[in-house]
Amino acid sequence: MVNEDSRTTIIDGLIFPEGLRWRDDELWFCDIEEHEVITADAAGTVRGRLEFPGEYPIGLAWLPDGKLVVGGRFERLLTARDGEIRVLHDIEVDGVTDSWSNDTVVDATGRIYVSSFGKAYDLVDHESNVQKLKGAGRIVLVDRDGSTRTVAGGLSMPNTMQITPDGETLICCDSFAHRVVKYGIEPDGSLGPEELFAQFNDMTDGSTLDRDGGLWVALPHVKQARRVLDGGEVTDVIEFEDDVFDVALGGPDGTTLFASTSNLAATTPPADGSKRARPGRIIRIEVDVPAA
Repeated sequence: MVNEDSRTTIIDGLIFPEGLRWRDDELWFCDIEEHEVITADAAGTVRGRLEFPGEYPIGLAWLPDGKLVVGGRFERLLTARDGEIRVLHDIEVDGVTDSWSNDTVVDATGRIYVSSFGKAYDLVDHESNVQKLKGAGRIVLVDRDGSTRTVAGGLSMPNTMQITPDGETLICCDSFAHRVVKYGIEPDGSLGPEELFAQFNDMTDGSTLDRDGGLWVALPHVKQARRVLDGGEVTDVIEFEDDVFDVALGGPDGTTLFASTSNLAATTPPADGSKRARPGRIIRIEVDVPAA
């Protein structure tokens, strides 16, 4: 169940908010085209900003020691400490060096999974990406010793990933294929055969897993977030005014669904040099089932 009366915009004035995470009583997210990572409390009071000049930060995760991992363009994994940006890993697998990373997730042992486009991403001609990236996407494992290998391939645009609380399954949104897939996680971090979690009729983007195994999935082109069960049953739908790119469960009780929305067409920098529109927002809505 969704409590629509609880819907509140808690942060506005953003460009392209993405990568929502709830950690240590704070909401973390990226404003990608502002090259920054922002932290805020559940009410939307901004507590901090980390600048990533020249990067497009998107995937946020944490190692077991608490170190922040941020996915950057060209498959760099970055970290921030005392205001200084450092490169954790420059990923090169199978000779691919110009690919863009999309999301990151870390397992309980400190292994990092990176969803990768597999080829260069065109920031201007988005339509060309659909065909160019088809089948090129992959999931890369960065092991604890820094070694890297491809553990899943043949994806169209692998996006947000979730690891189930038991550590046995990795769930991934495959955006341009309009689906969510899952893989069993082997003891060495390898992924088993691909299985279908849910098929949609439009692009899938961000996701968040709840305690009952339901997955909230953002579908930007239809301006919805849908809660889906393994097998494809949709139990809840939330409508938004603008494209919704990511969702994350959090808040004091784990029952707050945070959603990032924007109208990217309106954010194109004006040719006359006037001020760029900032329609991006973070919206919170209360739901019944808490975060996993």
